[in-house]
Amino acid sequence: MGTEWSMARRGDACVGCQRRFAVGEPFAVFLYEAAVGYERREYCEQCHPAPGPEPIAVWKTHRPPPAAKHTQAFDREMIYGIFERLEDAAQPQQVQFRFVLALLLWRKKVLRLERTVAVDARETWEFVAVQTEVAHRVVHPDADERQLEHLSTQLEQLLAGQPSDLAVLAADPLKEETDG
Repeated sequence: MGTEWSMARRGDACVGCQRRFAVGEPFAVFLYEAAVGYERREYCEQCHPAPGPEPIAVWKTHRPPPAAKHTQAFDREMIYGIFERLEDAAQPQQVQFRFVLALLLWRKKVLRLERTVAVDARETWEFVAVQTEVAHRVVHPDADERQLEHLSTQLEQLLAGQPSDLAVLAADPLKEETDG
């Protein structure tokens, strides 16, 4: 729902001649009061608004280049290396982290899920590395959906280079955590 001060985003074409603005091309913006909020109209240097109500503001600008899409590279070998180093992890947080890594590697087609089995009364997922055919058993953690979602968000932050509680596990996954 719009508010009293809302106005349309920048257009990509002249209101007068309908020609699309080229990247870097200067144009004039006219701001008018509307029944609800404001109305913005862009005009190329050759066109001008028709006579009528006076704009409440006028300014010159230019069409910026399109924003580069920033995609985070996924380093399969690094993530798989962390996953392997956590093979014998016993701490609940490490077991959860390894499970989320397995799901990520499965999604990225680095691992293939073979089956689920019960090992020592715990649900265990058996994965195979696609390239090497190395088998991996991954314990399904005793965590609810909310905890796994939180862990997944932390993993995404870590992969994006943002600080995360998981940075300690990624740097040294077998290091014991200590309280302050």
